[in-house]
Amino acid sequence: MWLLVLIFFVLQTGGLGWASSGCIKCHPVKLDTAHSFPCVRCHSGNDKASRKETAHQGLVSKPAHPSNWMAACGKCHGQEIASLEHSRHYTLSGVVNNVLMAFGLPQVKDFIEIPEPDRIKTKSDLLYDLMRRRCLKCHLFYEGEDYPEARRGTGCAACHLPYAGGELVDHRFGKPSPRNCLHCHYGNRVGWDYYGFFAHDLPYAFRTPLVEGDLPARPWGIEFHEMTPDVHAQKGMGCVDCHGKEELMEGRTRKDCLSCHEKILGRKPFHTREVLGRVRCSVCHAVWMARDEGLYLTLYEDPDWEEWSEFFVQEDAEVEDLFLTYFQGKTPVPKMKDTISGQSRAGVWFLTLKRRSFEEVVLGFDSRGRLSLMRPILDIHLSYVKADGEVPVDDWHPKGPVELPVSPHTIGPGDTFRSFEILKKIRLREDHKP
Repeated sequence: MWLLVLIFFVLQTGGLGWASSGCIKCHPVKLDTAHSFPCVRCHSGNDKASRKETAHQGLVSKPAHPSNWMAACGKCHGQEIASLEHSRHYTLSGVVNNVLMAFGLPQVKDFIEIPEPDRIKTKSDLLYDLMRRRCLKCHLFYEGEDYPEARRGTGCAACHLPYAGGELVDHRFGKPSPRNCLHCHYGNRVGWDYYGFFAHDLPYAFRTPLVEGDLPARPWGIEFHEMTPDVHAQKGMGCVDCHGKEELMEGRTRKDCLSCHEKILGRKPFHTREVLGRVRCSVCHAVWMARDEGLYLTLYEDPDWEEWSEFFVQEDAEVEDLFLTYFQGKTPVPKMKDTISGQSRAGVWFLTLKRRSFEEVVLGFDSRGRLSLMRPILDIHLSYVKADGEVPVDDWHPKGPVELPVSPHTIGPGDTFRSFEILKKIRLREDHKP
């Protein structure tokens, strides 16, 4: 009888360690079985104290943050953290170095090594400032944009704890859900397209509501069209069903389509070994593809808020907060925060686009010579306008190719017409080989 009572008590409180903690009096959260131990083991503090001030002495509010994760999570998961710190999912080296090399700047091992300029003295400073204050908002040191579905935890918590509406909703660690992934992989990027989301254009005219005064919801800060989701999403597959721990945390080779679809290998005319060795699957099977062409990014020391008011939806919560201040009749202080160091610096980055489309499919070749869909990822144009109107940098952009190979997550039935065109391109490439 006593054993049954004890088991019931453990199940209701989350474990003997948790039950003995005084933290639950103010923080009634549930824990998963693997983490059913006193809060102080990760958060420090004093769980025997009766007063908040005493209980929170030495408190670590974000134990899963990269600055703290080895002392907290690393007690049990040290090997996983050590591997993660060298993976591209953590270092962002692939994304960062593609941009740096396009502008003729040296590569870095990870995003933390991007120099932090005190003020803009050179073109290099301008690009570094852009990356640290406007672009890199999905690294594990940052809690995400101030939008309901863009907020997340830091470090391990970003992927393994559920957030919704901008807040932590549960303290039970688990396998990353699609919602976890979309806290970072939103906008016209791979991830959002998997669920059929395509961003509206920036100017107000493109965002006019169907019902006057009833603006569409912006859980990610971006209004969106609802397109055809990827067939795998329609079948209930989540992101980590293909992109698992081996790829994201250990940096090993990702799964490819043939890992599951091996039975199609050898089928004529499109699935022979020869064709599959020279063409990415998405080339024939991507139903649609988001393309943002001509990303014009300008740093203003003293913006003309009225002139930019039609573009107040900037896909950046900090910039939109400045516009809100202006619309309330106040004068905004033109500053933005460095998402890596946390320091605010003068100047505001504004974004405009040359064209945003989903219907065009552009073909090219990847580094292995395979035919691939291409996206203008490096079609970036930078300018800098000082407070006195001087323009030290005007339309600085890469001189080389701006299209990079990409595999849109919009897979569906193969496009037969496109497939025959692709076979022609392969034969032409073979005929013109030296």
